[in-house]
Amino acid sequence: MPRLQTRDIIIYFEEEGQGDPLLLITGLGADLQSWALTAPELAKQHRVVRFDNRGAGRTSAPDRPYSIEGMADDAVGLLDALEIERAHVLGFSMGGFIAQELALHHPSRVGKLILLSTAGDIDGYTRAMLHALSTVRKSNVSREGFVRVMAPLIYSPDFLDDPERLERAVQNSLANPYPQQDHAYLRQVQALLRFNAMPRLSELKHDTLVMHGADDVLMLPRNGQRLADALPSATYQEMPGGHVGLLEHAKEYNTAFLEFLGAGGA
Repeated sequence: MPRLQTRDIIIYFEEEGQGDPLLLITGLGADLQSWALTAPELAKQHRVVRFDNRGAGRTSAPDRPYSIEGMADDAVGLLDALEIERAHVLGFSMGGFIAQELALHHPSRVGKLILLSTAGDIDGYTRAMLHALSTVRKSNVSREGFVRVMAPLIYSPDFLDDPERLERAVQNSLANPYPQQDHAYLRQVQALLRFNAMPRLSELKHDTLVMHGADDVLMLPRNGQRLADALPSATYQEMPGGHVGLLEHAKEYNTAFLEFLGAGGA
């Protein structure tokens, strides 16, 4: 299995395709399976690398403090091990935070940047959401119960109105054989709550696409617009769907990703 040692953890990763390298960084509580509808399409034009963040999937989950900057260093360690000097980066939700830190601390390693369903800091609304989810996670709620709690927060009203599609999504989540441990979820949340890149975003000169689902109620679209406004070279694009619009409308999102990445090399 594709695993490698970097810093204090062992990272699980997968790669496919050829062309300019493209690093996919996923969000809170998720593993690389969140890119199941994305990676195969992007791999038609790029060398796509996706991995499980610290605390998720098949990557190590130490029970000690995590930081977004540290997780960005994990990603750099992966690039080093794969001998990738420079890659485009697509970060989703918490992965968008990690992508910002990666670009800020290691600017020469990043080509184009896509920041999806994310923000430059944690606003009061998102902070309240994260505290509420942490409280639920600390309870004795079952794995299925937590998946069902999350559903109205990550999917759009149109998706939720289709009970068969919703149930397929729930069962697909429950079928994942590598569920995240409670302590690792809470460690990731704690890292998120300390994140604030807004004062530094003027330093981020990369060509950037900020995308946000119009029906995102977990991280409101205003966060994406504010992030784009703070970046020197960013375009804001609102998309259909909720927080995980890339799963609800995979074709539209993949098209937007490829159109943005299409011009120029890494």
